[in-house]
Amino acid sequence: MLRSTPTAPLALICVVDDDAAVRQALDNLLTSADYVPLCFDSGEACLSYAKLGDVDFAVVDVKLGGMSGFELQQRLNVMALDLPLVFISGHADQAMEQLAVKAGAVALLHKPVDVDRLLMLIEGALAGRAQP
Repeated sequence: MLRSTPTAPLALICVVDDDAAVRQALDNLLTSADYVPLCFDSGEACLSYAKLGDVDFAVVDVKLGGMSGFELQQRLNVMALDLPLVFISGHADQAMEQLAVKAGAVALLHKPVDVDRLLMLIEGALAGRAQP
């Protein structure tokens, strides 16, 4: 697992889910793994964050109130943030998984989320971004 050093800032992980319990669970998980979680209850709230360019990774629910997770990803792509993203869903099927990967997501994980796999995906994506 990536750990911060005195010279390396903690990675900022954006969590977007309209379920408060899921947001809190992911907040706790990411904090315990030495990441800095930034949680939003909607795609619109996420997009209103003034420092989205500082975000290192995103975990986004597919089905949100308002814009969907896929719509949020499209908006982030238009902003050219090059933000690695994992979708999560309680209602995913193989077609949705294929759509997520085709759209550029790292993966689509089913709820309840396999936390070890999520942390592995985050670590791998962040390590890949650190490469020159």
